Amino acid sequence: MLSDDILLHIFDSYRREWILNLVRLGMWPWRALVHVCRRWRRIAFGCPHYLKLYPSCEAKTDVHAALDIWQALPLSIFARLNEKYAYDNIISALEHRDRFAVIYLLELNHYEIERCIALMQEPFPVLRSLHLMADQQKKLVINIPGTFLGGSAPLPQSIRLCGFRFPGLPKLLASTSDLVYLNLRDFPMTGKGHISPDAMTTCLSVLTTLRSLTLILTSSFRLRGSPYPTDQRPPSSAHTVLPALTHLFLQGPHGYLEDFVARVDTPLLNGASLTFTDEPTFDDPRVPQFIRRTKVFHLLDGVELSFHRERVFAYVHSSIGPADVYLSSQRSGLPAQVAIAEQIFAQWPPLVSHVQLLTLDDYYHSFEEETLGETAKPWLGLLRRFSVVHTLRLLERPTMFHLAHILRDLEGERATEVLPALRTIELIYSPRYPSEALDLLRPFLAAREEWGQPVVINVGYTF
Repeated sequence: MLSDDILLHIFDSYRREWILNLVRLGMWPWRALVHVCRRWRRIAFGCPHYLKLYPSCEAKTDVHAALDIWQALPLSIFARLNEKYAYDNIISALEHRDRFAVIYLLELNHYEIERCIALMQEPFPVLRSLHLMADQQKKLVINIPGTFLGGSAPLPQSIRLCGFRFPGLPKLLASTSDLVYLNLRDFPMTGKGHISPDAMTTCLSVLTTLRSLTLILTSSFRLRGSPYPTDQRPPSSAHTVLPALTHLFLQGPHGYLEDFVARVDTPLLNGASLTFTDEPTFDDPRVPQFIRRTKVFHLLDGVELSFHRERVFAYVHSSIGPADVYLSSQRSGLPAQVAIAEQIFAQWPPLVSHVQLLTLDDYYHSFEEETLGETAKPWLGLLRRFSVVHTLRLLERPTMFHLAHILRDLEGERATEVLPALRTIELIYSPRYPSEALDLLRPFLAAREEWGQPVVINVGYTF
């Protein structure tokens, strides 16, 4: 009773429920459908690319046998080149470039990847997904020539390259009109073949269907050159619009990342991660300006700061929907980490002016009363940035005790100048920790009560 089109839509819905790894587009149990009846087989095999019907050639698969068995379908190949017999099979497979829709090769050493790349200089006419990962143990960056894939790849929806220098990438991306996922890891930011933020954003401007972008820069893989300069400023009008982008992951030196985000607009972004591999001063407003240009982050309702051994993390939560921006920067020691957190939000007045929930947690530092003098000023400077916070949530003992000691010392009207809208303090900690923080906070609570701004304490536990 169902038409072919309706059945095809049902098959595709079934496929979407199964796809968990968006790179490995061939991995779903479509064989169960084509064995139900001849009609279902005809419908499914009539639209192999729509349903991602890509029979897989694993490392030990006889490629020629697979080519004979699945003559009507494009194929996928998944292999780690450290597996026995994998290399010869892969070389055999790549010689049939008109048959492969998915190429997924991991742990390639220098000789193996150069041989594979040499076989991929002509177009792969049905290629939908490409994933190449060099051997990360040897810390090498391998060159990909500009003639890779014939310099054109109009059909791929997913590209992931890890450990490669590819100066011809802008030309290749200019032809990938259907690209949805782009993942560039261990991508060189210096040396020959370096792609500047301006060139990178320009080549991304044609990717109107791109939903996920990962860019991890490196300068440590046998490359020479100074760090990316921090004094470059693009003109305010030089914005590349990525209309479909919902997820952005950037990692590298702050100069490159700040220059990159200053050049892009992402109206549909609902998740972003910016990890700085150096120590930025956060005196540059380009990151908060980028966040504010994204509609969903125009107003924030929550901020969480997490202090780890050698890094401070900042999470900002949108008030419009379930969306987050995650910032990470290297810095050791709690005093220095609190200071850099204060610097981050000093640049964000328009964004943090609506934040009502501030969460602070620290699982790695020990509480040391002698460091209070070093942290008091940056702590108070940080708290003063959040003028409308009504809930302060303190997780775990170190942060809880630092804040309790600092708030305790605010006497009289000074107790109302920090977090003036505060109504609730939540103390969340493991049962093994004592609750001395409650006693430390009593002078602060009394002062707030006296000046007509009472604060309630709520206690919770983590397990």
